Amino acid sequence: MKTNKIIAIIAATALTISVSAQQSVHDNYIGVNFGGGLNSMLYKPANGTQGLGFGFDAGIHYGRFFNRTVGLGVGLQYSWANAYATYNWSEVTTGLTHPSNPNTPYDLTTGFTNFVERQNVGYLSIPVEVLFRKALNDRAAFIAGVGLSLDLPIHGKYIAKSGSYSTTGVFPELGSYTVSDMPEHGFSTYTTTQNAKINNRAKVGGSVIADLGFRVALNDNWGMYFGLYAGYGFTNLLKETKTEEMIMINANDPSIIDYRGTFDSNETGKANFIRAGVKIAIDFGWCKVAKEVPEEEQLPTVDEEAARLAAEQAAREQAARERAEAERLAAEQAARAKAEAEAKRLAEEQAAREKAEAERLAAEQAFRQEIESFSVHFNVEGAKLKMPEAEQTLVDQLCEKMKADPSIKIVITGHTDNYGDPEQNLRYFGMKRAESLRDYMVKQGVSADQIRCESKGQTEPVAPNDTRANRALNRRANIRFE
Repeated sequence: MKTNKIIAIIAATALTISVSAQQSVHDNYIGVNFGGGLNSMLYKPANGTQGLGFGFDAGIHYGRFFNRTVGLGVGLQYSWANAYATYNWSEVTTGLTHPSNPNTPYDLTTGFTNFVERQNVGYLSIPVEVLFRKALNDRAAFIAGVGLSLDLPIHGKYIAKSGSYSTTGVFPELGSYTVSDMPEHGFSTYTTTQNAKINNRAKVGGSVIADLGFRVALNDNWGMYFGLYAGYGFTNLLKETKTEEMIMINANDPSIIDYRGTFDSNETGKANFIRAGVKIAIDFGWCKVAKEVPEEEQLPTVDEEAARLAAEQAAREQAARERAEAERLAAEQAARAKAEAEAKRLAEEQAAREKAEAERLAAEQAFRQEIESFSVHFNVEGAKLKMPEAEQTLVDQLCEKMKADPSIKIVITGHTDNYGDPEQNLRYFGMKRAESLRDYMVKQGVSADQIRCESKGQTEPVAPNDTRANRALNRRANIRFE
């Protein structure tokens, strides 16, 4: 939802308060906290076993005690959670048809062997707690808290860590002919470290949180907190229940195996945050202390008190006049300086924007000209990409621009040499080359709606079809912007 390693369940603001030699009715604190331990997710995979993981929390917090015992704490926290799933199972799907041989049905066996997948997610949380305090002495206090937190997942992914998965085809009509080592047709054994984001499957949730510990005063203001925390997410982390299996053969290209993670398949439809561990914090606290009047203090006479009050009033009025004049002069000077600075800033910003826009337009025009002036080439069999590094670099740069700006539309035109039937070259081979380049760009993250494919067949050669090298130049795809 990624930053790439944090926990599950947003819990507890750090409960830290200033406990000094003089304890006031209203206490405040602000600080930073860090914790770690069992930060994981609870879920039940349909065909595997789950393992819990470890993570950490870090954040800032503020607390206020309304009396010596009860207070309220809030905070902002970043957490990182991990969980694991292990799979050892297989299943058979019968009666399928393969694109390479649609007239002969086959049975597909998919299976996992010691396949370990790790899921992790990072999130921001806003915890709110009711705090309880018991002072043990002038320098130490026991503190506990209980409350709720709002969980905001911001990134996450699943990672296949070890093991393998396999796909095997059995053709009953061919005498139970078994195919297990033909990856170009979707039958093979695979190992993977494939990553995939899962934050688009996560949603905002809530957790019940609690913690307890001790605060030790370092001096009259600074203190350290040591304690334990726990939390449980009572809402489902996942947005929706998925129906797809963890291994799917791509309907258009059997050599492509679609691997989906536990949270992105029908393995589980529910996941909850869970957390428990230790926490430390350092904070700055302050108290409002009432001034005590000694019982034996001599009270002033009526005349002395009147004279004192008159002198204080005169001093306050004089100070107020001097302060008002100083503030007026300072405000006038500040206003002039601010107006001059603002005018200069606006002029500089306008010049910078105009320069940046001119440079951007020039670079964009140069890039479009470069894209429309080169060709992507293919092998002799037909639609297999054979891009040198320079061609692939340009195509990848175009993919990044199209992902950033969905309004960009392109047309990919496929070309062939004059080998074979002209009609087949126009309708099939030329179009397959355009679609092959389109599929490559879609795998890079470009929306298929931004790309239109067409074929010119052998009608627009760039070289005579008289040599192998010249025919290779004609087996190409070109790009133009719409």
